[in-house]
Amino acid sequence: MCCALFIAGCGTVDLGDNFVAPPIQLDEDFFYCRIQPEVLTEHSCANGGSGEAGMCHSARSALRLISIEPADLPKCDADGHALDPIPPDAADNLEAIRFTVQGNALSSPLYLRPVNRASHPRQIFPEDDPAAALVIEWISQGGQ
Repeated sequence: MCCALFIAGCGTVDLGDNFVAPPIQLDEDFFYCRIQPEVLTEHSCANGGSGEAGMCHSARSALRLISIEPADLPKCDADGHALDPIPPDAADNLEAIRFTVQGNALSSPLYLRPVNRASHPRQIFPEDDPAAALVIEWISQGGQ
């Protein structure tokens, strides 16, 4: 009874009719300097692993990615800032990836699917892999 009176006294915040959650602010340079080369390119996310029919995220998935060779990625400084112009293919990959990112890194499909904790044909890397840590770091930075 006492709890019911306490709860009844709690106010609520009216979010309004057109409430939109603030977008996560992802560090684009971190994507171009770390995620694209060390996760997407390193693990052949666009074109699949060796021995597969290939073309995983370039043709067979709703998440369309473009395969980018390491030499075609921008050079980055020691602080992780892109020094070169961003290639259009890398910019397209960032835009495609944005839809797989949620505010909580550990519940984000960009983390869950490659570690095979959500619907995905295979495990791309284990949860203790440096690539998984990079994805968590990138998403977590954007939620701050």
